[in-house]
Amino acid sequence: MLFDTVSARAAAPATAEVLDDFDVVVAGGSTAAFAAALAAAESGARTALIEPTDWVGGQLTSSGVPAVDEAWHSIKPPAGGASYSVAAVARTPANITPGFLALMKGLENPGNCWVSRFCFCPDAFLKRQLEPLQAAAGSRLAVFLDTVVKQVELSADGSRVASITCVARTPRPEVTERGYDRLPSQDLADWYSPADSDRFTKKTLRFAADPRAGKATVFIDATEWGEVLALSGHPYLQGVEDSDGSLDCRDTCGQATVYCFTQQLHAEPVNEADRPVVAQELGYGSYRDKPDAWTKIWTYRRIRGREAKPTAGDVCLQNWGYSAKDREGGNDYPFAYLFLPRDKAAAERADWRGGINLDALRGAEDRAYGWHQWFRAHAAEGGIDPACISLCPAVLGTGHGLAKLPYIRDTRRAIGLDGYVLKFADLSGSAEQRTGTVFPDRIALGAYPADIHPISGCDMPAYCRSAHDTLPFCIPFRALTHRELGNLLVVGKTMAQSFLANSATRLHPIEWSTGTAGGVAAANMARTRRTSREAYAAIGELQAEIRQKTPIDWTLPEPK
Repeated sequence: MLFDTVSARAAAPATAEVLDDFDVVVAGGSTAAFAAALAAAESGARTALIEPTDWVGGQLTSSGVPAVDEAWHSIKPPAGGASYSVAAVARTPANITPGFLALMKGLENPGNCWVSRFCFCPDAFLKRQLEPLQAAAGSRLAVFLDTVVKQVELSADGSRVASITCVARTPRPEVTERGYDRLPSQDLADWYSPADSDRFTKKTLRFAADPRAGKATVFIDATEWGEVLALSGHPYLQGVEDSDGSLDCRDTCGQATVYCFTQQLHAEPVNEADRPVVAQELGYGSYRDKPDAWTKIWTYRRIRGREAKPTAGDVCLQNWGYSAKDREGGNDYPFAYLFLPRDKAAAERADWRGGINLDALRGAEDRAYGWHQWFRAHAAEGGIDPACISLCPAVLGTGHGLAKLPYIRDTRRAIGLDGYVLKFADLSGSAEQRTGTVFPDRIALGAYPADIHPISGCDMPAYCRSAHDTLPFCIPFRALTHRELGNLLVVGKTMAQSFLANSATRLHPIEWSTGTAGGVAAANMARTRRTSREAYAAIGELQAEIRQKTPIDWTLPEPK
């Protein structure tokens, strides 16, 4: 059942600093958020990016998934004949957002990983690739680091976002690691509290349009946790639907989260002490019968070290799945859903703290440490002294050794104009089709199979339990809209899409593509003073602008 309630219109705190000179405000934290902010600024809009950590980039950096996911599959015609390589189409340069392609050309796969063509160290990627892009945007882009969304105020009729109130924190001088010495489960309440604490000084910021100037500010929800959607008081989607594209969701049944971390192999023993953990069912999972399982997992997401075998100086990123069949796995945490049910999230709106199940967050943190220690203890199976392996927190920018935030596979999702939801059926089909649905309002491209890491105990509907290959697909502008709020766009995981569609659109290149499209669209709407419905009515004009930043039509090989 959809969650609905009276729209939130509580006044912002009287002490809030009002920032009313922005054309576009991106509530961020995701890869899509940074892409949207860049695109909006480059399109001429004065843009604010609200970033909950001190690193922009989302899953590329702060969430610790520095291995770019690209389509790898082919589709075989049922009557036989040559397979249609979706991977080849997706990796054709003409089909990739130019800005994202330029980022990838700057990488050299320094870890020689085998899950991707592009594995890299997040700290170096931030400094060498992302921060120069931010600097190039100049004064048109203001990034508010370590800032979380606290409150959303709507217009009197509930049809527009009037303002977003945020809490910005600054670590006190005596706090180490810029405030990332402690895990989020310990600090999250402090992040969202507007009051100064013994760890942080705070500032309350209210991003709003200046009514005197008649500014038509456009807001974008590109948060990893769908916070603007939840705080708006309007309906949203969460969890899996009984049928693809339905508006009825199981709001406690979704994707597993994972807390990523890095490990370093030293030439000499370092004898890192174990932490007390409660994690169980740890193991190689689907690789349990492989004689070289340890080495394969070590090199799977290795981000530093080019030798075929593990070598002193290696750094590997750990993001290893859980096998329900084998009842064991790595740091994937499938034992609880990260998001509160919608009724409990609604009850938290008066004092918002992310709408997160803290028990699930703690469980994911604990499992990450448990997997680190289990995998290190089994290093001898790869010919390695376990005492020579330690956490490597520096490349993730924390003191506790884990990423700044967990990796989110699904989140709260919008319902688009006239109830529109992007369905998986529009992303898939037979090889003869060549692409998914070619929408008249297409504004972005994507290609990746639906990939579900289910919560244990969730009885996924039958349509979610089989393999789901996609064709090269298009994403329509309607998926970036909100049914009730004319000046709110959504990009990345918060798009108006089904649970199954989200499982195919949540990857790095697609987030960058939808973020870019959303940023251009937001700048256009702010400049023309159009609502999303009016922008949809003028879709041709919008598409012409978006084409300058990202392809919206597939370049396909000639049929054989």
